[in-house]
Amino acid sequence: MISRLFSASALVFLCFLILCPKTCFSGEEKKPVVEKKNAGNPLVNVIEQTLGKGAKILRIEPATNSPILNWKQTRVWIASVYGETPVLFYSTEDGNFIFAGSIFSASGENFTRRDVGETVPKVIEDAKMGHNLDYMIGGKEAAVKAVLWIGADLYSKELFEAFWNLYAKNKDKIALYIKFYPRSPADVEKMAAVTCFKKTALGNALQVVFNAHPSWGKKEDLDAFKKTGDLSACSLDVVLKDLDAATALTLPLHPVAFVNGTMLLGKATKEDVMRLSGFKLE
Repeated sequence: MISRLFSASALVFLCFLILCPKTCFSGEEKKPVVEKKNAGNPLVNVIEQTLGKGAKILRIEPATNSPILNWKQTRVWIASVYGETPVLFYSTEDGNFIFAGSIFSASGENFTRRDVGETVPKVIEDAKMGHNLDYMIGGKEAAVKAVLWIGADLYSKELFEAFWNLYAKNKDKIALYIKFYPRSPADVEKMAAVTCFKKTALGNALQVVFNAHPSWGKKEDLDAFKKTGDLSACSLDVVLKDLDAATALTLPLHPVAFVNGTMLLGKATKEDVMRLSGFKLE
């Protein structure tokens, strides 16, 4: 256990904002708190100052001892685009001062990162994501349902290829549901062209887009690409509908995947997909 005492050989470097809840807010008009159960808690004021008044506090845990002698640390759970995200705040034992930021040891260890905990990933029911079976790769009875919110960028390519490779080895277990999530006007046009391809053809169409030269995507390119699919299926509205859904679901502004309804945080590895789904994969 790391010592909580300051010493010449192990100084703790403190890098953060210092706020005084008992005096700094005494002359201000009282701000509305996020939850009634937190009313009167000076930490709520500090959270509004550091994270913004729009921060949604889910719960505040009881204070515990921090790595610094006579200081306390409090874990606060905040609603984020990724789910329930923990943030640590520190305070003097008498509660007169609250600190927001990170504590480092002289050796560079980040005590805050070590102690804060992990984000609880967002969970969204299939019905709320609005699966379109036309843009599903695999069987709808598959035990592992991966919903990929992707555009035409390099991060989308990396995410898709990771799941595409898993699907190729586990076609009896995995189904891929593609949601169109482009991040630029040019990518909107590319994804609209991808809607011309359904079911199995969809995977190959996405690979064409991802592997195309960076200059590819002009009108003549997209028109020729669409003709290799089903022109009657092409739909910009499908893309726009998915973009609206992503906004309503407050998704991150980057490609993201859900495995059986739970957001995948970090890289798409076989181990993490198995952990989220509960099924063994090849």
